[in-house]
Amino acid sequence: IFGFELLMAPYAVAHMKLGLQLAETGYDFATDERLKVFLTNTLEEVYKFSNLPLLASWLAEEANAAGNIKQDSPVMVVMGNPPYSYESENTGEWITGLIRDYYQIDGQSLGERNPKGLQDDYVKFIRFAQWRIEKTGYGILAFITNHGYLDNPTFRGMRHSLMQTFDDIYILNLHGNSKKKEKCPDGSKDENVFDIQQGVAIGIFVKRQGNKSVRPELVEGDSVHGSTGSPRTECAKVRHADLWGQRKGKYAWLSENELSGTGWTIVKPQGPHYLFVPQDIGLLKEYEQGWLVTEINPVNSIGIS
Repeated sequence: IFGFELLMAPYAVAHMKLGLQLAETGYDFATDERLKVFLTNTLEEVYKFSNLPLLASWLAEEANAAGNIKQDSPVMVVMGNPPYSYESENTGEWITGLIRDYYQIDGQSLGERNPKGLQDDYVKFIRFAQWRIEKTGYGILAFITNHGYLDNPTFRGMRHSLMQTFDDIYILNLHGNSKKKEKCPDGSKDENVFDIQQGVAIGIFVKRQGNKSVRPELVEGDSVHGSTGSPRTECAKVRHADLWGQRKGKYAWLSENELSGTGWTIVKPQGPHYLFVPQDIGLLKEYEQGWLVTEINPVNSIGIS
């Protein structure tokens, strides 16, 4: 088990608490043994430091050890609650280069005028985890993050990329988005599981060893969300479920339920948006026969046309 932490205070607390926890079990660290929790920025490129002043040598050892894990260790599971920051300060060339994969679909640019949302820190952490599991060849990504990537049109390249990498995708939308004034389907109050305005979702992404074309059978509780049009050709099977209500009720449900017993709905993301949420597309063909707004108003700008 490895841990990456950017800030010194939580890094020190993690070492202290985990050390105490292990001591209570009777575990005794060997002389040269340490907890595998490292002080590092997950989103920075791997560097090798050497010949540094004494005061900096410890930080160099941390960075080098973390770099070895990022680059070489066979990590099979990446999990956590990464930060959400629309104004990301993690702008290094390495992670920025990885994120560029989300700016296109099948080699074609998204053509977005303002794709800034793809630079959010939580998107970069998902991309890092995706990259790391691809290096191992199989594994599980399990994050609780901002739920904006599920249906925002700007994130369609991200969704398409995730579908190509993973075999199974489970999305448990916890909602609680006060910015959108979300309410339960029956009109009652919906609360966030955290003290934030942005709604969140748990995403579990599974990549199996071997032939990706072999699809597993439905798990308990599956129901299929119907669709029309051409059959889905992407690799991943996407399952979605909603959890509405007050915070206390959501906590209770999450503590009592598991993946296999959740009432998943299978969604079949289709181009051009590849949405990770169910849609009623019964009238989609009729809708697509209508005029495009850009055809009706060929000359336009923001706010007026």
